[in-house]
Amino acid sequence: MSDHFSGTRAEADPAIDLADLYAFPSPAQAGRLVLVMDVFPNARPGALFSDAASYRFRVRPTAIPAGTPGSLFEVGTDEYAFTCTFSGPVGSDADGEVTQRGTCLLPDGESVAFSVNDERGGEGHGVRIYAGLRLDPFFMDVGKEVETRAERRLAFLPKGTNTLQDVDVLAIVVEVDVARLLGPARPPSLPSRRKPSRPAPTPCAWSGSAVPR
Repeated sequence: MSDHFSGTRAEADPAIDLADLYAFPSPAQAGRLVLVMDVFPNARPGALFSDAASYRFRVRPTAIPAGTPGSLFEVGTDEYAFTCTFSGPVGSDADGEVTQRGTCLLPDGESVAFSVNDERGGEGHGVRIYAGLRLDPFFMDVGKEVETRAERRLAFLPKGTNTLQDVDVLAIVVEVDVARLLGPARPPSLPSRRKPSRPAPTPCAWSGSAVPR
């Protein structure tokens, strides 16, 4: 899911502008799910997460009902939330950049602490977490897109010009041990007419938000 520069409120406070949301199996370790939330399009070194917002992943189990026309998935009512919050500035690092600390509250009530832009991230209770500045490649001319909206007329680069541009964002990456934190594969709790013929492989319906605390 992608939605950069999503409205006047987000543009006024880019640290809560939810830009991209991803979910995929970990390529490094079986049985782990990776959740990624990008915010703050066009972030620059020194950009900070909001200390007045909660950045939250919501995960629900799904099932494929047998013989039911229409939607391929039914989403269960059980919800697992991973909520990350951040401090204000807490000093500077060795390069003179402002530092910030974060905490992620897990569905089981445990929490994991980490420092923003620390490559080691934070780890514990079945999760690994990284938060900080990352590259968000764009296959478009961002400058001309911004000009189009500002000038209310179409603006394009000359034909043949390379339009691949790099945009930095603040990213929150949570790698989750599915069996430990989301439970073993099982049919979800569904307000459904029919019981699913087989259990869901992993909880896979997901969403993200950045909301005031």
